[in-house]
Amino acid sequence: MIRDRRGVSETVGFVLVFSLVLLTVGTVLTVGYGGLQDVRDAERVNNAQRAFDVLANNIEDITARGAPSRGTEIRLAEASLGRGEPTILNISADWGASNFSTGNDSLGSIVYEAEGTQIRYAAGAVTRVQSDGSVMLVDPNFVISDRRVILPVVELVVEQRSIAGSRTVLVRSVRNDRTVELDREAVDRFELNVTSPATDAWEGYLEDEGMNCSRLDDDRLACSIENLDRVQVVRFTIEVTFG
Repeated sequence: MIRDRRGVSETVGFVLVFSLVLLTVGTVLTVGYGGLQDVRDAERVNNAQRAFDVLANNIEDITARGAPSRGTEIRLAEASLGRGEPTILNISADWGASNFSTGNDSLGSIVYEAEGTQIRYAAGAVTRVQSDGSVMLVDPNFVISDRRVILPVVELVVEQRSIAGSRTVLVRSVRNDRTVELDREAVDRFELNVTSPATDAWEGYLEDEGMNCSRLDDDRLACSIENLDRVQVVRFTIEVTFG
């Protein structure tokens, strides 16, 4: 009888230890896999941010330094890249009894999307958009001070398709046109209205530059500045294709 009890005790002990080992291994695998997944997702978005920083610099080569075209490689890792929701600018200026307005000007966008996060290039800026808001990653090449405003308006004509998967995409940007839309001294009031999924980012940026801003709704923003010595608005039209 003593022998039988010892055998049962050893069997029960073995089962308990084996179950504990399986539980520990399962917990480590589950938690560890989730952690690795989070790290992978974060690194994927960080890589996209760095690529869009290069994209912004390349397009600035076209708008500010006269380059005819530029190519930017963006690596997809279970993500998508393509034309996104546009950013709409409405630019107006008043001086005396005269005024200028672009009306609602729809500017194209390039959007990288993965796991609910968007990295956007639109209107010369790179923004990151998530469910809890947006941040400005690369400022547009605007000059805004208490004496002058110089706005290079970047209009993208983006190929109408989206690429998904895990591959490297060549984004080719080609200058199509450059037009000076306004070049005026002694402006009483200048106003810039922005409609964008990244309104939070635009609001923070324009207020930091000295404009007075108010939210019209979740996606619309109205900003203004007064008594300027000079206002210049220059439009660049750039065609974008994916290869």
